Amino acid sequence: MPTKIVVAGSNVPAPQLSDLFRQFGDGSLNGIHLRAFLEHRNPFGLDNVVIDWKKVYETLGMKVDLNNEDANDPNYWIVPVFKGVIPNKVVQVLRDLDVNVHLYIDDLDRCVLTNDRDPAKNGSYWVKFLKTVEADPELKDKSANTLAEEKIKGITLLERLLLELGYFLATGNHLDIENVTLCSGSRRSNGRVPGMGWRIGGRRVCIFWYCPSLSYPYLRARAVIS
Repeated sequence: MPTKIVVAGSNVPAPQLSDLFRQFGDGSLNGIHLRAFLEHRNPFGLDNVVIDWKKVYETLGMKVDLNNEDANDPNYWIVPVFKGVIPNKVVQVLRDLDVNVHLYIDDLDRCVLTNDRDPAKNGSYWVKFLKTVEADPELKDKSANTLAEEKIKGITLLERLLLELGYFLATGNHLDIENVTLCSGSRRSNGRVPGMGWRIGGRRVCIFWYCPSLSYPYLRARAVIS
């Protein structure tokens, strides 16, 4: 019979309490989950997660003119991409926030030269994706080449980095903890496609590089919602 201890007037098995602290320790649970639980809300629902994009850009050292309500939607991530923001800067800010980011290369700005959308070339814009922690399940096992053939526009690496930063600032947690977002809207100079996800074992955000013809069940694009 499991040992029980009294917590807040209730009998809680010690192994459950130990597992609770373990999940807070490894980042699976955080203060956002605890607050929702105490308020009798679904701790894992995304409906109440609002990314404060003004705060995101202030963290990036940029002043932007936007109304946060424009990006508050219960069903979609609405990502503003302003001219002047670059991948290297987002990575540096994540690292300044003590997020371990592993790139496998030294310079994203120099190596990722092809993007379906680029604020440096085309100016500021907004882009919309389904509001999920994991990338689109219906797009699993589809290579970047297949997505292009099916005319499915996918997230760029810069957009995925911004979404990671915004989600982390809002929740203290990370996206794609079980799978990897295939950033099919971007290409490295050697033609490889970036993929991004959180590796809980290594406790780090990783950017991987895939041949455009490769597909895996865990590799999933995030489709642009028009």
